[in-house]
Amino acid sequence: MEQYIHPNNEEITQFIEELELRNLSLKDTTLKIFEWIDNNIAYSRLNSPYFPLQRSDLDLLEFRSGTCGDYSNFLASVLITLGFKVKYVLLKTDCYKNPQEHICLTVQENSVWKLIDPTNPYRKFCGFDCQHQEYEIKTPEEFLKWNKELERKYLKQADEFGDHRYAGLLFAPWIHQDTIFESEELLEVVFYLLILEKPKSFQIYSTYIEYTKNGSYTPIMCRIESGIENYSFSIHTPKNLWDSNQWSEEYLVDEVPQIYKDEKYFLLKDNIQKRLKKIENIANLKS
Repeated sequence: MEQYIHPNNEEITQFIEELELRNLSLKDTTLKIFEWIDNNIAYSRLNSPYFPLQRSDLDLLEFRSGTCGDYSNFLASVLITLGFKVKYVLLKTDCYKNPQEHICLTVQENSVWKLIDPTNPYRKFCGFDCQHQEYEIKTPEEFLKWNKELERKYLKQADEFGDHRYAGLLFAPWIHQDTIFESEELLEVVFYLLILEKPKSFQIYSTYIEYTKNGSYTPIMCRIESGIENYSFSIHTPKNLWDSNQWSEEYLVDEVPQIYKDEKYFLLKDNIQKRLKKIENIANLKS
């Protein structure tokens, strides 16, 4: 069975030596790796959207991009090589009380297990000893088995759709994230979700999200179908970040009321123009 992690692999040990990670505390090790991820790894599947479904530690080094499971595979491999005990965390509710389908790690040091999350926004604000609220823990062996079953499920569905490449889009619909603004206290991103309903029938959700240490908020979202942008604005107090009841009615680009045309609206609109064609081509298997 193809593995997701390769502890003691030459590339992993070389990474450890280059960052001088040996003989550090778990916290210092984690923070140095976080800084390297900040500067070197994008949250994206745009450069290889179909395969592999789950990127391994070595895939992440090769592609210099990935999503939460890929980040976690890489971090797990490095930490196991350094002698730490590592388990995977399947997240259900995060530290912001938002429901999430997300993967991170729990790592043991001196008999104490701590949650470590290498994916933003958690990496930035609370990635070490992260206080996620509801989750399931799996050993690396259990995670491998669980995830391989998911891969088989989506490969079968892709075959039913008539092209095995659809598996990557079904397995990981969270396809890209751009950082729009970042300061010590604030992180603003545009997050893209590609929902494939059937062959050549899909919707793209582009969401502007603001994160701080203490909370998360999404002021604006755009649903794109058949190339048509439909904008919604958060006008009701949400129960959580993904609460569908927070949104206004949808507006086409030329119908958006002036009151909603603030800086974030134009930032989202500009980012969509930058990314939309690539994501549509991927969804249409033209990439």
